Amino acid sequence: MAAIKDAFMAYLLEQNTCSPEVLDEAIALTETEGSSLFDVLIEHSFTSERQLLESMAHYLGFPFELIDKATIDYKISYLIPESFARENGVLPLFLIGKSLSVALTNPFHLEILETLEILTGLEIVPIITLKSNIESLVGYCYSYQDKGGDDENAPMSSLYEMGMKLIEDKQGSEDEIFDLAQEAPIAKLVDTIIKLAISEKASDIHIEPEDTVMKVRFRVDGLLRDVMSPPKKLEAAIVSRLKILANLDITETRKPQDGRITFHYKEKDIDFRVSTVRTISGEKMVLRVLDKSGAFVSLEKLGFADHEYKKILSLISCTSGMLIVCGPTGSGKTSTLYSGLSKINTADKNIITIEDPVEYNLDGINQIPVNAKIGMDFSAGLVAIVRQDPDVIMVGEVRDYETASTAVQAALTGHLVFTTLHTRNAAGTITRLVEMGIAPFLLNSAVIGIVGQRLVRTICTNCKKPTTLSHYTGFKQVELIEEIKKLAPKGMTLYKGEGCKFCDDTGYKGRIGIFEVMTPNEEIRNLVVEKSGAEKINAAALRAGMVPMLEDGIHKILAGITTVDEIARVLDI
Repeated sequence: MAAIKDAFMAYLLEQNTCSPEVLDEAIALTETEGSSLFDVLIEHSFTSERQLLESMAHYLGFPFELIDKATIDYKISYLIPESFARENGVLPLFLIGKSLSVALTNPFHLEILETLEILTGLEIVPIITLKSNIESLVGYCYSYQDKGGDDENAPMSSLYEMGMKLIEDKQGSEDEIFDLAQEAPIAKLVDTIIKLAISEKASDIHIEPEDTVMKVRFRVDGLLRDVMSPPKKLEAAIVSRLKILANLDITETRKPQDGRITFHYKEKDIDFRVSTVRTISGEKMVLRVLDKSGAFVSLEKLGFADHEYKKILSLISCTSGMLIVCGPTGSGKTSTLYSGLSKINTADKNIITIEDPVEYNLDGINQIPVNAKIGMDFSAGLVAIVRQDPDVIMVGEVRDYETASTAVQAALTGHLVFTTLHTRNAAGTITRLVEMGIAPFLLNSAVIGIVGQRLVRTICTNCKKPTTLSHYTGFKQVELIEEIKKLAPKGMTLYKGEGCKFCDDTGYKGRIGIFEVMTPNEEIRNLVVEKSGAEKINAAALRAGMVPMLEDGIHKILAGITTVDEIARVLDI
């Protein structure tokens, strides 16, 4: 070690980091003060901290970085105890395979590196940074952990332990376990789950009972992923806590229940729609995240191709008629309608919506929530809205004949009506409405356009890499490749995300829509009157220039926006 330090001092002189006189004085002070040469050089301002650290990093072959919050994956902070990190001036940054990158200021403290390797069982990759840099970020890094006590962010393991101790003290009585839902460890555990879901931008939280544990999963970018598995004994207390927050009956465990939670987080209120159902292993709960203050995507950024975007602009600019957006649950239908409403939201228009639930607050738009308890369903609400002198009406969803019939009548009497329907494609929407009982000639007069859509994940730009066709071996993927070859120019390049800390090793970050926009022409209207099937209507729409969702998805694959796997996942090939 002494030889290394001697060589480093020679390197400092060679690089003119400090003069021989300064170095001699610093060495003398290390003996009188009992401090390291590094500490003496910094504390006595013999050289700047950054200049010294950059020299150290260059000499040892380590990177020097000014780290920030984007560099830290706080979810792996549990690997290094907070007390050790603060005491030794280190900070866990991110984990790649078996290598843990750690920020520190003095890599000559080999005992710290050795302790970290023993503590974590991982290879430690040092990253040199300023001491002030570490001190300013240690709070953020351990924002979901603390030492216990009354702080809001106790580590999950501590909360589990405290909750289990409370249950053991209560001897497991069911009535007493319900009371535990009010105790601090359980309340903190539930709050931590909710906060983590919000920070991860999850759309749903799943609380699922299993035989030996309970599982917590988040739906992020349309896919579920495991987050944590609290002990089975905590299940009743956690579920009861959520029921209390949602104003549900905690003694009713057999019948399904629905409720709502409003959670205050970072100076804003976020709503959760809560649903419970009994399974063979216990009660399952799903919390749908409804961030009303969240900014939805503008119409220009939804993912419409140029020709489709022009069609949409033309449709939402009409003074009357019915625009329908179709697709399965979770395909972004309501968000598309919100974007369209915002585009035409001007002071001279009276825009009214009826929704279940109201997902975003839109300034200047009158939004009415469905309330089945008082008889305010879509049909009743729509009847009332028509009497409110609206210019534009949005009906959250057409579920039955009454709602469909009233919406069609509103479109025929001079209103622009936006709505959604659960069908697989644009052509199927017409046949679905006819099956509901709407007369074909009324549909021909009312419907001005139908948008079919799905949401696909976009490739993470940080780890995006070219891939080969041989990478895809699944049946649907191979079929899709054949379709791509029909449209793609020679020498096409496909991409995928390799996975990194920015995308949680998924290879994807964010989502975008794939669309088809059908505007009925004379041929399509004749087929509607004849009550033709969806296949004939779809063929006519293609002849009229409609670009199907599959083709739109292929264009996004070729543009390097999404992958073959994603399009194969959301579409039937």
